[in-house]
Amino acid sequence: ALSEIGEAIGERPLHVHLSEQPAENAATRAWYGRTPTELLDDHGLLGRRTTAVHATHLTDTDIKVLGGSQTSACFCPTTERDLADGIGPARRLAGAGSPLTLGSDQQAVIDPFEEMRGLELHERLATGDRGCFTPGDLITTGSAAGYRSLGWPEGGRIADGTLADFVVIRADSVRTVGARPDQIGFAATATDVDQVVIGGQVI
Repeated sequence: ALSEIGEAIGERPLHVHLSEQPAENAATRAWYGRTPTELLDDHGLLGRRTTAVHATHLTDTDIKVLGGSQTSACFCPTTERDLADGIGPARRLAGAGSPLTLGSDQQAVIDPFEEMRGLELHERLATGDRGCFTPGDLITTGSAAGYRSLGWPEGGRIADGTLADFVVIRADSVRTVGARPDQIGFAATATDVDQVVIGGQVI
């Protein structure tokens, strides 16, 4: 059935929830004798068109396989925190070659800035190090990498010929006032968005 999915989608994007909880890994190993990552790899479902959502509980081999195939990893920090799922190996996946993207996966919190900074803050908790991701890295996860994951490589950046999708953030709120441009992502919340532009249209 997994091979048939690969044939059916062709070159279209494929998003799959992967190793969100230890029980998922245990059940897959018990039935197939493989990790979820290895099972998808066996059926040719990993690669640049695929995004592994969560990717929280991975083996060293899983990380190598996902990174080597350039499979994207979509982290959902507020969801993983809310459900006590754990902290995934974001920095290790990025280092192995997996583009990182962001999602929410539930309605407990809908705030892209919280997801963006959550990626860095979770990594700090897991490693004891600060600055695991640069502000530029975090902006890419929440913009260009996400668009590529959705099959829209022409989005997520401001340049000639790209999609005119962007937001304008207030720099004078109680959270953002005095912040440098590279600090805005760590200070702003969704309520600081002043304008939304999609496809060149002000929404």
